[in-house]
Amino acid sequence: MSRYLLLKDISVQNANAIAGLTYGFPAMTNFLGFAHALSRKLPSELAITLGGVAVISHENMVHARQPKEWGDYVFALTRNPLTQKGTTAPINEEGRMNMTISLLIEVHGLLGGAMYQEDQLVNDVENILPKLRIAGGQITQIGSISLTNKDEDKKVLRRLMPGFILLDRSEYLTEHVKNKNEQGEQISVFDAWCDFYKVKYQATRVKSEAEDQGELSNKAKWEFVKKPQMGYLVPIMSGYCAISPLYEAGKVDNVRDTTVPVAFAEAAYGIGEWMSPHRLTCIDDAIWRYEHSEPWYVAKTKPFIDPIIELSMDEFDENAAMKF
Repeated sequence: MSRYLLLKDISVQNANAIAGLTYGFPAMTNFLGFAHALSRKLPSELAITLGGVAVISHENMVHARQPKEWGDYVFALTRNPLTQKGTTAPINEEGRMNMTISLLIEVHGLLGGAMYQEDQLVNDVENILPKLRIAGGQITQIGSISLTNKDEDKKVLRRLMPGFILLDRSEYLTEHVKNKNEQGEQISVFDAWCDFYKVKYQATRVKSEAEDQGELSNKAKWEFVKKPQMGYLVPIMSGYCAISPLYEAGKVDNVRDTTVPVAFAEAAYGIGEWMSPHRLTCIDDAIWRYEHSEPWYVAKTKPFIDPIIELSMDEFDENAAMKF
């Protein structure tokens, strides 16, 4: 059994609430990036590295408001100071949120029974955390920092209640697309992805006595269309997909690091499920790790089993009009 670093009840303000096409919670790449940054700042003499991350949300509030009683919600933006010329500063629309979360981070390199190493790790993390950001937000408070013991997964998970832990359910999308194809329905991957979040109703004609006599009836009954799978399912950004060849180091101008190869990438999306921690029996089932299968680099809670669904060029038509 692995051991984990438990960062409990972290309060974060002004975190990024927009992740690609989704909003409401940061992308998993933000939390894995946070763990990677924390691991790099640990003293080398500790000989400890941090790995995958489990995310538990206790409370979150998106900075949004409703301008009118029945209007759409909009992000609450900041009013920036005037420029040096006395003119109004431009506003860059941003989605922000406050959240209280807990993180379980894999720990590699701990020696059995080395209490000094465990104490040093907790002290170092306590000193480093206030200097870091999570999803661009400032850490304002930390409830506690501790190391979990082996074979105590259920006890640790109960400590994380009340809250919801995020699991990977991207296999639901693969199954849904496969079922639609078997039924002879032509559906794009994007439409299949949206089926998990859209609220859909379908009208069925109501047969009346007048229709039996040859008269058409316009009466219909609207029924709710069930989603492909049960559960608290949400859209998530989970990684990246390369959209260009891998260029040699120094071939691309204006990159951050000219000493490493470069590839252009776009966001990759999947499906997540929020679940109460008491329903899990093993922490490892909720640990997100990066998985690489060219051209994909995505975070998952389980290794690749089925090939990732790839978009075909038939799904893109630059000259087609947008349909709503």
